[in-house]
Amino acid sequence: MVLGRLFRGKKGQEGLQIPRSAYLKVKPVKNPALKWERDKKTKEIKIRVSLTPQSQNAQKKRGIFDKLFSSGPSERIINLDKIGSIVWDLCDGERTIGDIVKYFVEKYKLLPEEAEISLTAYLNQLSRRGLIGYIVPEDIKEQLEKTGVLKS
Repeated sequence: MVLGRLFRGKKGQEGLQIPRSAYLKVKPVKNPALKWERDKKTKEIKIRVSLTPQSQNAQKKRGIFDKLFSSGPSERIINLDKIGSIVWDLCDGERTIGDIVKYFVEKYKLLPEEAEISLTAYLNQLSRRGLIGYIVPEDIKEQLEKTGVLKS
């Protein structure tokens, strides 16, 4: 099962709450609709996000000056730093969030809690922007449905 976002909710509301043990078994995966490339010098990731054309209603409301001179950019570029690029590479749909936490604990000598909190915040940011989704293993999906966290 692929979840577009693991933590949903409107501003001011709690998102989808899942047990920590289940969360660490979820696999983040890059959005396959995105184009991305690695900078040859810095080895950092550059993600190209296509911007959708405005709706017809929005186009009608635009002023004559806007219609004549500005159609806006067709894509937005998101540059990831060194650590963000590493996380991006690790979001392959094969590694779990727990595996990624373990990688950062070992490589950067972080406490597991530090790595998990920082990674969770970063993955949530990528998810909110539609850059990644999550693959939930079937056994975890069943567990979450039994507890009422997920609805079938």
